[in-house]
Amino acid sequence: MFDIHAPDHMQVWVEQTDAIRAKGGVGWSDANGGYWVVVNYSDAVEAAKNWQVFSARHDPTGADPRARGISIPPYEFPLILSESDPPRQQKLRLLEIPFFTPSKIKAQVPVVQANVDRCLDAMVGRAEIDLFRDYAMPLVSLTSMALVGIDIAQWQDYTLAAHRGGPGSSLDISQDTERVHAMLLDMARDRRANPRGDITSALVTGDVMGEKLRDEEVVSMLSALVLGGFDTTSSHITNALIWLSENRACHADLASDDALAANAVHEFQRMWPPSLGGARNLVADAVLGGQPMKDGDRVFLSWAAANRDPEIFPDPHTVRLDRPNAKDNLTFGMGVHRCLGMDLARLMGRLAIQTLLRRHPNFRVLLERCVPYRSKGLVAGWSAVPTVLG
Repeated sequence: MFDIHAPDHMQVWVEQTDAIRAKGGVGWSDANGGYWVVVNYSDAVEAAKNWQVFSARHDPTGADPRARGISIPPYEFPLILSESDPPRQQKLRLLEIPFFTPSKIKAQVPVVQANVDRCLDAMVGRAEIDLFRDYAMPLVSLTSMALVGIDIAQWQDYTLAAHRGGPGSSLDISQDTERVHAMLLDMARDRRANPRGDITSALVTGDVMGEKLRDEEVVSMLSALVLGGFDTTSSHITNALIWLSENRACHADLASDDALAANAVHEFQRMWPPSLGGARNLVADAVLGGQPMKDGDRVFLSWAAANRDPEIFPDPHTVRLDRPNAKDNLTFGMGVHRCLGMDLARLMGRLAIQTLLRRHPNFRVLLERCVPYRSKGLVAGWSAVPTVLG
């Protein structure tokens, strides 16, 4: 049975979603109260764009039992931006959009490069490093936290214990998240009194449909920006480098060709999306992929399976660094909820990959000792990626 929280889900999802595709593209899972599983690209796009029927809204009070957000089961801490629908969702999004425009992303190039170099410099002379904890995670943390407004000297205080310590570390994510939320709340309150030019200041000073955001709403949006990157962008970078460790013939071309490297990042994200999908909640009867669905049903849109739809991506289970439509992947979602930070994530991925290949062309991941990140059903990441830089 398809179950995103099954212990072996990361090992079987490809086989399971291919089987669903062979039977029409929409399957049913009895897990977590039951939900439809959508695996075809066109169906996932259709549902993601039709927010009027396939709602992302989350009402934690339970007043509307259909409004259960984008997670199965629902998140304990609602995500205010991701788990709302227009028009409010669009107004919330406007507060963050100015920080992710093309000009702003271009201005981040030297910042990201400096963070990449800083992380690599810190690993010089070590017999063995961990590509996730020593490279990908601090790179993402330093970059995203500065944008939010967090003092980068405190970046490790905001990481979860499960990320900092690797295998065997505390997996009490709920308690750890509460600790981070408390720090974000303190920062938000400080910015109300002393606004700066960062995202936190924009959230606490901006208006949304004539009202200021409440403290818990600001913390929710900050949490998505800060904590979300640890899993998603860090996992994307790590997955790509694990593959590159075993496929060395392309190293020189990737290191020297920015256009090829940029396309390769799209392809790596298509092949191994760090977030495997998201849920929607039907607020009216509908038909998707030929399957009738009822008001109140839950639907899981598998971005990962859509990214391997052979109708869109020929030979979908093979990495092709020059794939002409790699950028069409759904790793960052589709429609009104498409991730605002996708271009920054791609920039971090490209610079992290190219710089490592230039500075340590003989790096080698010790695959037999890699440990998958096991505490989140939707995150295809790692707890430990021991590596020899060479």
